[in-house]
Amino acid sequence: MIDVRVHSSRHLETKITYPISEHTSYDRDVNYYIFTPAQLHVCADFISDEAMLRKFQAHARYSSPEITLDELLDKGNRTSPLVLLESYTRQRVERSGDVADTIFMHELQTLSNSFRHESGIILSECKELAKENKLDELRGLLQDWYKETGYAMQRFRALLKMMRVFYPTGNRMVTAFEWADEAISLVVESTSLEMYLSLEPLFGELQESAYNLLRHSRAELGYRREQKYESVVSKGNRYSTEAVAYRSGVLKKWTQSVLYLTPVHSKAPQRVAGVLAGTAAAIAMTFATLAAIFAETFFLKNSMQWALLVILAYVFKDRIKEGLRAFFSRVVPRLLADQISSFISPRTGKRLSRTKVVIHIRKASDMPPEIQDKRLEDGNPFQDMLPQEDVVHYTRFVKIFKTEKDRTIGPWINAITVITRIRIDDWLKEMDDPNDVMYVASGDGDFEQQNSDRVYHVHLVITETSKKQDINDIHHYRIIMNKKGILRMETLDRP
Repeated sequence: MIDVRVHSSRHLETKITYPISEHTSYDRDVNYYIFTPAQLHVCADFISDEAMLRKFQAHARYSSPEITLDELLDKGNRTSPLVLLESYTRQRVERSGDVADTIFMHELQTLSNSFRHESGIILSECKELAKENKLDELRGLLQDWYKETGYAMQRFRALLKMMRVFYPTGNRMVTAFEWADEAISLVVESTSLEMYLSLEPLFGELQESAYNLLRHSRAELGYRREQKYESVVSKGNRYSTEAVAYRSGVLKKWTQSVLYLTPVHSKAPQRVAGVLAGTAAAIAMTFATLAAIFAETFFLKNSMQWALLVILAYVFKDRIKEGLRAFFSRVVPRLLADQISSFISPRTGKRLSRTKVVIHIRKASDMPPEIQDKRLEDGNPFQDMLPQEDVVHYTRFVKIFKTEKDRTIGPWINAITVITRIRIDDWLKEMDDPNDVMYVASGDGDFEQQNSDRVYHVHLVITETSKKQDINDIHHYRIIMNKKGILRMETLDRP
């Protein structure tokens, strides 16, 4: 499943999740086709493939832990980060055994991520049940959320208290516990408050549940204020909301850092490019040398004919070298890739995936027929009468390796999420100013002057294919832009 969204006015973002298998490796091919109006000049005549490649930035992380609150609280579940933390803390305090601080912190981060992921799912369920007016199910969901989160935080904060006693002057581990505690508190507060607000039309039927959520949210805010955590807005300080937003971002990045995967880029494409450049120079020099030998053999040295032939040989040598370099750079590296990279697990050091990237900038008529047909859906029926669109074709050949899960380190790891961010600066350079003036007839027969944005439509077609797994998905999006950036995105997939 491909998730496409507008990340900012200058960035598009796609997310693709790849399951991790313990039994077999598999391949997936993802193609991005970005169709651009000819007047924007996003074409090979103005932009090189190498420059366009830099507009696509990809990074990956493990998918968020899918651990329900019931699984988290189950004391017999040895994969629950809360249960593992209870065991690790007890071992450290009783000095009956110990684990490395790194593993300790990983479980703290995993616990925070579990809360964040599960909170998002429960919030979505709450809004859906409220929308469908399923009061009994909604009442049960809210009661479970209130009780289970309260019980989970009670157990975790007992561990925090034990660590503070064990390290009375504080240390890095105590700080990690406090950061996890603060991050979880923020998640519970914001989720409870959003649930409460989503119940506004049902306050009459769900008054008790709604007030429980409000009390839950306020209790977490009061707890953080009591603990003197930084994520509390201070009265009378106009910069405190900014500081809290920054603090929330820092905590989120810290908790999710355990999910980040380390990319390792191969130097093979650069090495091949160097070999091909050397080959082009050698062929050109061979031609010049043979021409010089020919001149020496058939013409008197330093004669007019000899000089002309040597000069022409060196002129053609430079042209041959540049021509061969251009040919090799366009043809031969495609057999390898423009970019090769792997994602390495930070915990085990094992390679999880390998990616090859190839990029072209071509005309719409060079694209496969099914891509052209997809582009023309819900579009201009006279598109063929307009100048040909330019197309940026970006391909990722992905191989996911089979990986045996570690039962003690990250047993919750089930998938990799690859995020690709596309920077759209080049699409904006040739656009006209964003405002047009239009005259619209009013109700009394007069005309009113209105300002209107001058916009451009860029079409994005994405395919994900896998022959062995019988996957052949195709999606079509229309991106509406003006000179300031992306205004919005529309999905054009037909039901």
